[in-house]
Amino acid sequence: MEFHFAVEGQIVRRDPEVFATSGGNAGVRFELAHKPTYRDASGKWVEGKTQFFDITCWGHLADNVLASFERYDTVIVTARSLFAQESGGFAHLKVTAENVSASLRFGTVTPARKERVANAEVRTADGETRPVTVEDAWATATPAPQPAAA
Repeated sequence: MEFHFAVEGQIVRRDPEVFATSGGNAGVRFELAHKPTYRDASGKWVEGKTQFFDITCWGHLADNVLASFERYDTVIVTARSLFAQESGGFAHLKVTAENVSASLRFGTVTPARKERVANAEVRTADGETRPVTVEDAWATATPAPQPAAA
């Protein structure tokens, strides 16, 4: 059985930034802060202790995160694995993201589909270059008609 989780929080400290591994693979990383809130026994809302996540993204996800988000944006990160590392009295959870999306709890977004490139190649997280071979029926689909303005 595989472990999956999602966390919502704000991008803190700085905008997502590009980094490179010693093998030449490029990725994007950012820090996410999640402050849980809950109702106590008396019914009052209480803020829990802030949890920090160091998020790493690879490939097209990294490109899209870099182009889409900045400091203070509220996002939802989904991932399969995490590990903890203590630093300065805080536990930072290290996460490799499978997906990052905008949270619609506090605002709206307008999605924009990227153009597909014929005979494109992708670079995997381990540095391997592979051709894109999957046909995407949605890539050439006609967008749904928009409702008329009221």
